[in-house]
Amino acid sequence: KQLGLQEAPKEPAHDLKKLSAQDLNKSYQGLQQQVQQATNPQQKSELQNKLNDVHQKISKRTQKQLQAFAEQNPEIKQPESKLDQSLKR
Repeated sequence: KQLGLQEAPKEPAHDLKKLSAQDLNKSYQGLQQQVQQATNPQQKSELQNKLNDVHQKISKRTQKQLQAFAEQNPEIKQPESKLDQSLKR
């Protein structure tokens, strides 16, 4: 029974491209909990790898959305380099 519960989230994680943002977040949170609860090192490693895959997908999707937003809103300016230099001091 325990293995069945832990293997259930594998299915939606196989095709991350088809998941909505909300489903990706749920999948990520579920995997985080499973990693924390896992006692078998091999199983924990597999779950961590899946968690990393979901994290990468969320990150790539967010970057695409930010890029699209920047292209659609050119009036929003990037910070000037002078400001960046003064912040580093």
